[in-house]
Amino acid sequence: MGSWIEQHATLLQVGVSIATLMVWIFYAQLLFQSYRRVRRPKIVINQMLGNSDKARFLISNMSQEAIHIDKVLVCIGDETHQVCEQVTDSDPEVDFQTDQGSKSAHAARLEELTVQGPLESGRCIELGALQNLMRRITHQARASDKDTGNDPDKAVGEGKCRIEIIVIAVYSSEKGVIGASRAFVCDEDGQLHPEMVQTTQHAGFFARRRMARLHAQYA
Repeated sequence: MGSWIEQHATLLQVGVSIATLMVWIFYAQLLFQSYRRVRRPKIVINQMLGNSDKARFLISNMSQEAIHIDKVLVCIGDETHQVCEQVTDSDPEVDFQTDQGSKSAHAARLEELTVQGPLESGRCIELGALQNLMRRITHQARASDKDTGNDPDKAVGEGKCRIEIIVIAVYSSEKGVIGASRAFVCDEDGQLHPEMVQTTQHAGFFARRRMARLHAQYA
């Protein structure tokens, strides 16, 4: 046995070196994947407080670092006819109406006026209730240029109502903008449910380009 090892010492040494290299590559890949997972931005869009039209939406930053929310878009309808409007800032004609009349936007707090701004890691911000968002989109779509064809009534249509929330943000370790989106649907009983289990992250190269186009379109 000893003589065989001596005769094949060179071959055994090469085999051990290759095996050691493979182990190091395996652990390096695990470390790299762990690093990318930690550095990767993650924005979560959730539904809370029931399934009716009074259900509210929450935007949470689950990234390792802070993000800066730049724009929030809400789209109603499906691929055949969809209307998208920006809801980053409040609409005084819709959001500040009370039973006693109009509330001045100057008297409101900053968080009541806009969702734009930095959001620390582990923090969240409320976007609003479904009925308020639908009212805002309808109002903004009808007030916009009619030549664009943004008819919210066609977007709602018959059957299930679908609403998609798109968040466009800036993350420190990423070039350009990133994004996240999640769609919710109303069934025949008027109950609101998420269309997918989790929020879709738009952090890849082509996804960031799409977010950049949306950012420019709704500038």
